[in-house]
Amino acid sequence: MQFNKGQSGNPNGRPKGAVNKFSAEQREFLREFLLMNKAKFKKRMKMLNDKDYIQAYIMLMQYTLPKPAVAELKEVPKLEAFIAMTYEERQAAIEEIQESLRNEKQ
Repeated sequence: MQFNKGQSGNPNGRPKGAVNKFSAEQREFLREFLLMNKAKFKKRMKMLNDKDYIQAYIMLMQYTLPKPAVAELKEVPKLEAFIAMTYEERQAAIEEIQESLRNEKQ
């Protein structure tokens, strides 16, 4: 069925909250893949050097935490400072950042 430009079979558009079926399938596939490979992933993360570990951690955080607005960023720690920390210090710093983000969200 042919539609005129600017018109479709659904003039109101996609309802809010409607999920793209392909995207939902892809997310489910990735979720299952990650769950099945969780132990291997943790093992590989432990093998990374400090810089690569922090970069991977920061990259993955963007998929688990909401992105803060620029105005919300009070102090951005330098990557070198994170690298210089011990594993325990890095974990404590990350947990502190996560906690402050959770508190601001409430």
